[in-house]
Amino acid sequence: MDQVDQRILGLLRDNARIKNMEIARKIGLTEGAVRARIRKLVDSGIIERFTIQTRAAGVEGFVMIETRAERTKQVAARVRQLSSEAFETSGDFDVAARLVAEDLAGLNSIVDQIRSIPGVVKTTTLLKLTRE
Repeated sequence: MDQVDQRILGLLRDNARIKNMEIARKIGLTEGAVRARIRKLVDSGIIERFTIQTRAAGVEGFVMIETRAERTKQVAARVRQLSSEAFETSGDFDVAARLVAEDLAGLNSIVDQIRSIPGVVKTTTLLKLTRE
């Protein structure tokens, strides 16, 4: 991967829907060269998928999870299924998860499911405050 590929990736990160022709114009390549480079980035696994990022609708929060050491991997695997994003952490907590739900009741339902996973010792939930 060279600097041209890095520039292409930067443009795609800013706008996954940008047209190949627009990328070509911005970096001084032909549309075909851009298309070929993007295909190579996809084939090599550097680009895993094209997606969009949206503003969370409803309630968003993070749950910090303490686990029994021997169950951390199993807890993390189950949390990945229940959450928007999951993270292994170090320190007071072993796993963290970003949760998105329609309302507070929905978010609490997900937290309750996480608390019922064998190996979960304790959770702490952080709710995102919005300006609205």
